[in-house]
Amino acid sequence: MAFDYTLLGRKLKDARESLLITPQESALRLKIGLQEYLDIEAGRNRITGDQLVLLSVVYCRDFRYFVTGDYPSAESQVQEMFRRNAALSKSDRIAIQEFVRLCEYEDFLEQEIFQRQSVTIPNYRQHSFNHRHFKRQGEEAASFERERLVLGEQRIENIFELIRNQGIHIFKRELEDKNISGLYINHPVAGHCILVNYLDDLYRQNFSATHEYCHALFDSSQGQEVTYLKPSNNGSELEWRANSFAGNFLVTKQRIELDYSPANTYEAWISLIRQIAERFRVSSQVVIIRLFELKWIDDSLKNQLFQEKRLVIRPDEKFDPETPPTLSSGMRDKSTQIIRQGLSWHFIDLCTEAYRRGEITYHKLLDMLLLPLEDGYQLLHELLIFLEVNS
Repeated sequence: MAFDYTLLGRKLKDARESLLITPQESALRLKIGLQEYLDIEAGRNRITGDQLVLLSVVYCRDFRYFVTGDYPSAESQVQEMFRRNAALSKSDRIAIQEFVRLCEYEDFLEQEIFQRQSVTIPNYRQHSFNHRHFKRQGEEAASFERERLVLGEQRIENIFELIRNQGIHIFKRELEDKNISGLYINHPVAGHCILVNYLDDLYRQNFSATHEYCHALFDSSQGQEVTYLKPSNNGSELEWRANSFAGNFLVTKQRIELDYSPANTYEAWISLIRQIAERFRVSSQVVIIRLFELKWIDDSLKNQLFQEKRLVIRPDEKFDPETPPTLSSGMRDKSTQIIRQGLSWHFIDLCTEAYRRGEITYHKLLDMLLLPLEDGYQLLHELLIFLEVNS
């Protein structure tokens, strides 16, 4: 059967347009004329293997997606996300597409190379709650999850690690749109995938990760979801449920009632809220809402505390549990840049261990870490030295 160059061209065009990349940019990357490139998309001009590999990198897709008719991918989920969120910038679209590639790479490493046992999480949409109160569903599901994971009322030390241990691929990435807190994609192969906006405050990131975890538990059938700090009315019930789940999962009412008592003065409330926020690594606003739900404070005090600047916890008072504590100051700066670009230390460990075992080549290692050839070698060399010393 003859290869269908028209179908290939259509896939290339759809991939390019989804990332808001112009035909001129693609032609420039291939070092060919604009009309020659347009003829490739139209199926009139045959593309070479090297050209297709290069475009696969540019469009952040697996090479096999373009040449295999039934290759499983998250193309429909991502395209639907971009359609529903048409205002997404070019930069954020590329970041999201790269995130999907990282999830595919991570799933390949965990399942094919390291033969890790898959994990199935509950689907609470199928649970009989006997009511349609979304916030209560979130609260009850948080209790179910804590019981299932044998957490009791204890503090969660690293929510990212906990989510990762449920077989979910979770990454941070700096997104251009400050209003996006995170997103969820149900990949047909890699499964549940969560991206948290690294622009957010560290404590907010913990909440956002848990919020997206709720979407994985309830809303996987939708395929994808983008969460905004200031959401529109569309789908607000799902966001209410996810917010309720996150607050109850991270800071249980029972733990607060066991360890704390209502304050007597405004200054004491400030001290109490900061103490709880720092202990559970959540924002002061999350704690205020929990105290309001406990009926410890009324609506007037809640609104007053929301505006209290002394409840803002500075960045230098927090630490990122995803960053290895043994990093030098220089490597810590590089680590921030690495995470900002979408990688995680868990993923880096998987990649470098696969390389040490001879399962992947050095060039593939650079490819998986999204490191360009021209300046990736030096950073990778430093990472390998650090991981060797601390292994």
